[in-house]
Amino acid sequence: MRPSPQIIARVAIFAALVFVFSYFTLLLPNVNPAFFIVFSAGYLWGIWPGIGVGAIGFFLWSNLNPSGPVAFPLLLSQLAGISLSAPVGVAAFKSARMLKKDTGLLFILTVAGIFTGLLYHLVVDVVDAWLYQPFWPRIISGLAFSLITIISNGIIFPLLYPALKFLQERESRRRKW
Repeated sequence: MRPSPQIIARVAIFAALVFVFSYFTLLLPNVNPAFFIVFSAGYLWGIWPGIGVGAIGFFLWSNLNPSGPVAFPLLLSQLAGISLSAPVGVAAFKSARMLKKDTGLLFILTVAGIFTGLLYHLVVDVVDAWLYQPFWPRIISGLAFSLITIISNGIIFPLLYPALKFLQERESRRRKW
């Protein structure tokens, strides 16, 4: 199945948003609204567009950020880790369809935010510790940074719910045509 030009354009725009919103990590280390953007792409358009948004956006960020590019194995782990936010978005969408109230969705978004941060750091932290050794001290010392991402995602996701709701309503109106 070939993606429509509209989906390709949306993936490109959302990937650019991932790149731009990743600049937040320069001001607040490990606080990155880009997770929500990848999650939203999975929530709105499905797993493959969401993975495309995450992979393209983080590829650009990992190679063009002011701190310089990352090592190739770490780049691959970052792309895999951020792309896991898309399947979480698909699962949240399927769960949200069964709900009747927004409060349940806010809970789902909080759990999804925590889960996306956890999945990302499970992948990235293992590769980082493997590359930069010693493994266990590196993993343990990175836990504080991982917790910042996990907790901030748990806060950012429900806070940005109005944007997701707006996009979902807009997409549903577009599909009716």
